[in-house]
Amino acid sequence: MQLLYDVEYGVRRELIVRLVAVFFGAVLLCFYVGNLLPAAWCAGYFLAHALHCRYIVVHREIAQPHHVMIAGLSYLVVVVAFMWLPVHFSMNEAPEKIALGAILMGSTMVYQIRRGDRILWLAWAQIALFGVFLLLTVGSHMDDFDGYFAKLGVLIVVVVALAYTALAMLFTRTSRMTLEETAERLAQDQKMSAIGRLAGGVAHDFNNILTVVQGNLELYHLMTDRAERDAAVEEAQAAAKRAEAVVQQLLVYARKAPTRARVLDANVAVDGIVSLVNTLVPARIEKVHLRHPGRLPVKLDDAQLTTAVLNLVKNSVDAIEGNGSVEIITSEERLTEELATGDGHALPPGRYVSIAVADTGAGIPGDVLPMVAEPFFTTKPPGMGTGLGLSMVAGFVRSAHGGLKIESSDKGTRIAMLFPLVSLQEPVGQTSNAALEGGVPVGE
Repeated sequence: MQLLYDVEYGVRRELIVRLVAVFFGAVLLCFYVGNLLPAAWCAGYFLAHALHCRYIVVHREIAQPHHVMIAGLSYLVVVVAFMWLPVHFSMNEAPEKIALGAILMGSTMVYQIRRGDRILWLAWAQIALFGVFLLLTVGSHMDDFDGYFAKLGVLIVVVVALAYTALAMLFTRTSRMTLEETAERLAQDQKMSAIGRLAGGVAHDFNNILTVVQGNLELYHLMTDRAERDAAVEEAQAAAKRAEAVVQQLLVYARKAPTRARVLDANVAVDGIVSLVNTLVPARIEKVHLRHPGRLPVKLDDAQLTTAVLNLVKNSVDAIEGNGSVEIITSEERLTEELATGDGHALPPGRYVSIAVADTGAGIPGDVLPMVAEPFFTTKPPGMGTGLGLSMVAGFVRSAHGGLKIESSDKGTRIAMLFPLVSLQEPVGQTSNAALEGGVPVGE
């Protein structure tokens, strides 16, 4: 169902141009032919499109095989709704109407080649429809051709044109399916590679943690002093908590951690986080909070938002040597076209709430930038970071249906978390932040 939606409505500009052209074409045809037949054609085509689109949108998340069948049949209705007027004109005696009908039929056949439907029976059904339309058109003018050879030649031309269109449609379908299979295999290979790096990073971290736990437990049995034994147990407990933190970060990255999303004002949430940021940023670094003047309603887990912002701030502080500044910025951002995010995904056009952290550090090298959101990837020295901070942020943002926008140069880095702006139909929470009020920590 998603493929049917993408192939027909995925390219918005092309869809708008097509519908606008049909509308204005119908208006001009009404003046030319002197009746409302083109208006009925335009209205029927728009109605068929609306019903087809509505059916796909309603069922694409819960699609069953019979839903796909009905959606395919409804698209055939759309084709017939468009083609009947060109066929009617092509069967007319007036040369200008014949030419107009032929042009519309030809453009429709070219469009079907571009579609390259993945569903085989739907492609063959379209080919059969074109065969019927062509036969009706040519059959209505067969008496205009004199002699057996003239009529045979016309039939041969029609059959060749239909065969070429059929082969082109099937070839386009095969090419797209092959391309999709190749892309899927590549994505699977990349996923397996990421899993390998993830497993290696987890094994390395847990090996270090287990070494600390095991070492302190062994010391516990060797020590006789109560204070020393208590210190060994505390070290083991601290290592166990570090292991728990790694697991929680992995769960957030994999979007498996429990979330308590609610509608809140991003400004209010970030206001509460700023006080925590002040304790993380040393005095040598200037702290700036730029607040959006209006309300920014978003739906997310504010406890995970706190963790994400603190992770970004910590990365910014680590990137600044000497003096510098860290800015936390809330704003509204409008995307007019699809945005490729820093974690390898894409955001559709729309209105988003941006919560950004910008610094004046050394920046991220261009060859490193595509990998910064991968788990366990870090440029920090051993023991200075696990490489899970930004990947956890990416996982949290994706779980809130958003994305990361990463911009970096030798003058600094700006990482923005983009979340869909929600309507104000739901009540907006006015508390500063659940994590700052004794709320449940992330993952608990």
